[in-house]
Amino acid sequence: MKDRKVWLVITGLLFMFALLYYIFGATSSGIYSNARVVSMVELPNNEPGSKDRIYDVELEILAGPYAGQTLQADHYDSPNTAYSLPIKPGDSVLAVIEKQEDGAMLIGIDEFFKSRKLMYLSMMLIVLIAAIAGVAGVKAMLALFFTLIIIFGFMAQFLLNGWSPILLAVISALIITVINLIFVAGFSQKALVASVGTASGVILAGFFGWGATELLHLTGYTGHESTYLQVMNSNISLKGILISGIIIGALGAVMDVAISIASSIQEIAVANQDYSHKDLFGSGMNIGRDIIGTMVNTLILAYTGASLSLILVFAMQREDFPLIKIMNMEFIGAEVVRSLAGLFGMVLSIPITAFVASRIYAEFKNNGQKKVADQ
Repeated sequence: MKDRKVWLVITGLLFMFALLYYIFGATSSGIYSNARVVSMVELPNNEPGSKDRIYDVELEILAGPYAGQTLQADHYDSPNTAYSLPIKPGDSVLAVIEKQEDGAMLIGIDEFFKSRKLMYLSMMLIVLIAAIAGVAGVKAMLALFFTLIIIFGFMAQFLLNGWSPILLAVISALIITVINLIFVAGFSQKALVASVGTASGVILAGFFGWGATELLHLTGYTGHESTYLQVMNSNISLKGILISGIIIGALGAVMDVAISIASSIQEIAVANQDYSHKDLFGSGMNIGRDIIGTMVNTLILAYTGASLSLILVFAMQREDFPLIKIMNMEFIGAEVVRSLAGLFGMVLSIPITAFVASRIYAEFKNNGQKKVADQ
C-alpha cells in the first residue's frame, strides 16, 4: 500500500511537471524568441516635452532560428507609465524578430521573459503541497490540472467550433465536478452526495445568471476583450459566454460547500448511530449556516480584489463617475450578477446536499443494522 502511494505521488508529480513544461517551457515560437540583454546605450531624445528614454540595446538571441546571434534593437521606455519596461544588462527578455519583405529586420523587445520563472515557481509550490499534504495534496493538484485541461483544451475548442456556451459550461462543470470529487473522496458515497449537491447548485446558479441577464438587458459586452472576440468570431454569443462564465465561476465555491457538507454529515452519521435522517439534515443545515458566513466574504472579496484598480479610478473621478453611473454600467452589472449567481448557487446547494446526504447515510446505516439483526 505504501509503495502504491509513493508511485502515485511520483507519477502525479512527473505528469504535472511535464504539463508545466509544455505550457511554460517554450523559448521560441514564430517571431518571438528568448534573448539576453548584453549591453544598452541611452540615446538622446529630441522630441520636445517627451520623457521617454531611448536605448540602443544589444541582444544575444538564445533560441529560435537566430540563436547564438547578437542583434541590435531600439528600446523605448516610458517611466512611471503602463508602457514602462525598465530593462538592464543581464535581463532575460522576449524579443520580437521579424524579417520584412525588403529583407530588413524588425527587432524589438516585447516583455520580460517570465514563463520559465513561472514554471519554477509552480513546480516549487507543487512540491511543497506534496511534501505537506502527501497523496491528498498530489490528488488535489492533479484535479486542478485536469480542470484546466477541460476548460482550455475541451471547452474553449468546442466554443470556437460553434457549440452553445451554456450547454458546454454545464457539461464541463459536471465533468470537472466528477473528476475533482473522485480525486478527493474516491468512488464513495461522499463523492456521490457532493456531486449531486454541486451539480444542483451550479445549474441553479446558471438559471439565476440567465434570468438576471434577461432582466437587466445585459449584452455580454463587458470589456475590450469581448468586443475583440466578437470582431474575430461574430458567431459566438457574448451573452452565452457571460452566462457560461457565471456557471464556471460559481463551480469552485459550490463544490467546496458541497464536499464540506457531505463530509461533515458522514462523520456525524458514523459518530451518532441513533441519528435519524431528520437529525442529520438539521446538523447539515447548522454547519451550512456557518459556512455561508465565511464563503460570502470569500466570493465578494475575490471579485473586489480583482477590481481594486478600477475601484480607485472611480474613487478619484467621482464627478465623472457618480454612483448612479457606476451601478448602471454594463460590466459592473455583469460582475454583480456573477457574485449574486455564485452566492445563489452556493446557498441553495447547502440544503440540497444536506438532504441528499441525510437520506443516503441514514438509509445506508439502517440497511447495515438490518443485516446485523438478520444474522
